[in-house]
Amino acid sequence: MMKHLKYSQDKEGVATILFDHATLDVNLLSEEVLLELEVLIEKLSQNDELKTVLFKSAKEGIFIAGADINEIKSLTTQEQALAKVRQGRRILSSIATLKVPTIAIIDGAALGGGFELALACDYRIATENPKCKIGLPEVSLGVMPGFGGTVRLRELIGLQKAMELILGSKQLNGKKAEHLGLVDACVPSGYLSFKEAEFIAAINSEKGREKILSKRHKPTLLERLGSALIFSFTEKEVAKKTKGKYPAPLEVIHHFKKIQDMNFYEALESETQSFAKLALTPESKHLISLFFTSERLKHDSGVGKDVQAKPLHRAAVFGGGTMGSGILWLFSKIDIPVRLKVRGEQQIAETLQAVNKNYMAIKKRGRLSQREIELKLDLISADTGFRGFEMSDIAIEAIVEDVSAKETLYKILETQLDKEAIIATNTSSLSVSTLARSLKYPERFVGMHFFNPVNRMPLVEVIRGDKTSDGSVATVIALAKRAGKTPIVVGDCPGFLVNRLLIPYIVEAVHMFEEGESFERIDTLLLDFGMPMGPFRLVDEVGLDVGYKVAKVLEEGYGSRMKTAPIFECIYSDMGLLGKKKGRGFYTYIKNSSEVNEAVNALVTQKHSFSDDEILDRTLLVMVNEASRALEEGVVDNAAYLDMAMVMGTGFPPFRGGLLAYADERGIESVVARLKVLSTLYGARFEPSRLLMTMVQEKRKFYKE
Repeated sequence: MMKHLKYSQDKEGVATILFDHATLDVNLLSEEVLLELEVLIEKLSQNDELKTVLFKSAKEGIFIAGADINEIKSLTTQEQALAKVRQGRRILSSIATLKVPTIAIIDGAALGGGFELALACDYRIATENPKCKIGLPEVSLGVMPGFGGTVRLRELIGLQKAMELILGSKQLNGKKAEHLGLVDACVPSGYLSFKEAEFIAAINSEKGREKILSKRHKPTLLERLGSALIFSFTEKEVAKKTKGKYPAPLEVIHHFKKIQDMNFYEALESETQSFAKLALTPESKHLISLFFTSERLKHDSGVGKDVQAKPLHRAAVFGGGTMGSGILWLFSKIDIPVRLKVRGEQQIAETLQAVNKNYMAIKKRGRLSQREIELKLDLISADTGFRGFEMSDIAIEAIVEDVSAKETLYKILETQLDKEAIIATNTSSLSVSTLARSLKYPERFVGMHFFNPVNRMPLVEVIRGDKTSDGSVATVIALAKRAGKTPIVVGDCPGFLVNRLLIPYIVEAVHMFEEGESFERIDTLLLDFGMPMGPFRLVDEVGLDVGYKVAKVLEEGYGSRMKTAPIFECIYSDMGLLGKKKGRGFYTYIKNSSEVNEAVNALVTQKHSFSDDEILDRTLLVMVNEASRALEEGVVDNAAYLDMAMVMGTGFPPFRGGLLAYADERGIESVVARLKVLSTLYGARFEPSRLLMTMVQEKRKFYKE
């Protein structure tokens, strides 16, 4: 009796294996499913009436989403990992050894192990279904294909394209998959049955079969004679991108090098060995944990109960600066008509120019045509007054970080907008409850903090004020998800979550510079730790004015433990430095190059060098300490959400699993002991939080085992 698979065979000898997981909304190649498939394939191998086998899915928008990642995460020994992957490889290989043609019918996501199953088939048909995504994204989870995917993909599309697809964790739609040679045909979903029959007829005729196979990849001269060049270039690109912190991409390249002179079966076993090695690395465990957190957030409404999000048909953006232009672009990108309000005609032109620049970057990558961009730009209108905003379902304010200016705008908005329309603020640090205090309808006011640049940063902090309704929260969360962002609900406190943790990190680095350490050395050490850039380059990138003002908000809110470094005020207020946007900050910027700003360096005459450990501990543990306080106060629901916010909002290295995962791995007792030493040296900002002290007493971690 089959639980997850359905089998049928017509009078023409065409058999259909239908994947339909009994307890999940998606199909996964779990051990249970694979064993069921093995029994079925064995029966098919003995079926003399069989002519063709089709592999299909009963799930809408899903072929097979991949292997069961929980099973990968649970692997703890090399023996377990080898046994697991050899089992899967053996069962998929049994498909390849069937004596009749096999066809994968892909009308939805075919990823990881799901696409490896399709690769084991003789032929593949994809559809134009928007949910059709095809690829081998295992590297993004710290592993690599293990069911034969690397070997079969290399044979199908060649070495260079196979490595590009796997190393980039690329997910292609049906048309692009056909163009690249991953599938033999891509057809409209509505014509699938007809095209399927036509394709079967073609492969059963010698002429039709030859026509299909003639389109497949033939080794290029570069692949035959210049593989060393391909490997050299790829290694340099991977090293530049990962800085050697992620084992999986390097192992993929090493594997492809190693199997050049191996036969097919030796190459499969080499892949198995590489997969088993990667599956046990801490980097893979961390990346898989982040993946599960991401999946939880996709299904989290943010309100803890069944509250309907309000449909949003029209939007408004107030403020045309860096953030305003990014939010304006985002609305048009997801096809919501949006109206902009700025002070002058020149600002309209500058804002639209910034929006167009984002679109040109997408066009350059081949994601949108000029005509598609023009249609999206047509969704934008603008005004220097308050005309035409009454139809907006949501208005997002992105003006200067000044309470008085914002409150003045909100009073006007309440007279212009429908009373059901949501008003959201993009403030990065001001209290949402305070900003809502003069509103007639504070229940429809909510914080929606996007990160800069909006077109690249995936996080949106959603801040509930003390009178914000569940409906308003649910609506902006649904909007963020519609825009492809990851929304996380955080508490209304100074700095909210990300800035509350990030600013102490920056300020601590500035303290060390003030005490005599080279800021260039601090940046280098944090970059080597895995941060996307050091704290000084970061504050230059964000803007010294923005960083300083948020630091002052936090100092006002949290007192002495968040007191900013005096030299920070000197650099911003006295020297008037604003960072990269004006060409001068801690570094000077000329075109595409930068160097240390000696004028800033000269502010500190007494030089002093700290150890590497001291620099890392002061910057990182001050964040861990503040994160534990935020968790204790309920600013965020759990450690996993906090870590995801830090990864997405600050670029905290994903291979470390997040800030609190890093603390767990280091050991909470060790963290507290080090904080106590630092507090005696540098003051109360390092005194361990109550939560950390309790965790040491109770021998707890942020993450349960």
